[in-house]
Amino acid sequence: MSKMSQTEETRKNLIEAFWELYKEKPLMKITVKEITDKAGYNRGTFYTYFSDVYQIQDILKKSLIPEKDMILDPLMSLEKSGGEIFESFEKTNAYIQENSEKIAVMIGPEGDPSFVHEFKKEIREVIMSYVYEIGIKEPGKFEYIIEYEISALIGIFQLWMEKNEDMDEYALAELMEEVSNSGVTSMMESMLNDKA
Repeated sequence: MSKMSQTEETRKNLIEAFWELYKEKPLMKITVKEITDKAGYNRGTFYTYFSDVYQIQDILKKSLIPEKDMILDPLMSLEKSGGEIFESFEKTNAYIQENSEKIAVMIGPEGDPSFVHEFKKEIREVIMSYVYEIGIKEPGKFEYIIEYEISALIGIFQLWMEKNEDMDEYALAELMEEVSNSGVTSMMESMLNDKA
């Protein structure tokens, strides 16, 4: 494995310093000086990599968008075998373990109000690209169902974070699966297999 370059390391250190501050206070109260002091660099170094603190926040938000296969695997499972939407939870579990703190801050009371909107939009675009590719009959209607499902899952995740992760990730996944399968999933399965 190659060693991280000095440039990559400096950039990573500045992002980590920003994150440590962002966990503690709102974005508008974070200064470039605080970030550079925490990371051990001068202000000039910050501006070599970033235009302002908002750019770091944008980088952080983009890093939280799940990989395409994690988004599409559950749909492909429904389309091909009528399987359960959360059958393969390993990727989701790893994603939650790696990102739950950052997502909790972003969707929390001091976080970024636009994050949930952007997060849902990115996921919806990946899904809808796939939906158009496979040619289902009612893609517009399917998009509303997807929005419903994503919103519900985010709501469940928010509650889980508010309740200090009062159940493990697997129990949470089973709960989400049960909720989905009692209504939304059967509609999605039917529509995924009803192609033009």
